[in-house]
Amino acid sequence: MNIAESRRDGNLIIAPSGRIDTTSSPIFDRHLSSVIDRGDTRLVIDLADLEYISSTGLSAFISAAKKVKAAGGRMALAGLNSRIRLVFEMSGFLRLFPVFPNVDAAIA
Repeated sequence: MNIAESRRDGNLIIAPSGRIDTTSSPIFDRHLSSVIDRGDTRLVIDLADLEYISSTGLSAFISAAKKVKAAGGRMALAGLNSRIRLVFEMSGFLRLFPVFPNVDAAIA
């Protein structure tokens, strides 16, 4: 898994690529925690290049969402392909996040 970051219109865009699985989910969780701890609380998670996510990967999203909400921020998901969307849907996580077709829509 690789994690890219960029900024646009006051939002931090975090773009993981590859797999968020048992091995990489602690890295992703620490990354999200560190950006929130440094004060970035307007997040767009761009999942367009994500190939796979496990249940441990999903837990990183919940943890980050709680921290963002406590800080009065916003966390949106963008670019979910059909496989990733199905995992979020089956777990009930789609109800927890605003979901957009792409980063541009998430920022607009």
